[in-house]
Amino acid sequence: MGVDVELIRVEQQGTSPRRRHESQVAAIGDVQFHLATVLERVQHQGRTPMLDRIDPYGLLELTSVEMPQFLGELAVLVESAEGPGEERILDAVRRLAERCRDGAALCLRFVGD
Repeated sequence: MGVDVELIRVEQQGTSPRRRHESQVAAIGDVQFHLATVLERVQHQGRTPMLDRIDPYGLLELTSVEMPQFLGELAVLVESAEGPGEERILDAVRRLAERCRDGAALCLRFVGD
């Protein structure tokens, strides 16, 4: 069970969810379950409330406004990384999160299996 990460551009005119248009900007596939493994190792220990919301079977969207906190909690994951596979995927997630932080119309979506 991997957790894929998508960088999404959201365009919405008005408040109706029917007028929301999404386009994928970039994506990271967790095919070797590195992200899911390091998340499982760190979640629910009281240090990462935002990361604790990521469900390996569900969907979570974070906005650009939430990225500063997310990037801070991502540093906890980096400290817990074991091996180059986990380090590589966390670096890729960090790069997407930084892009999201810098773009008001972007969001980061975590997609569980």
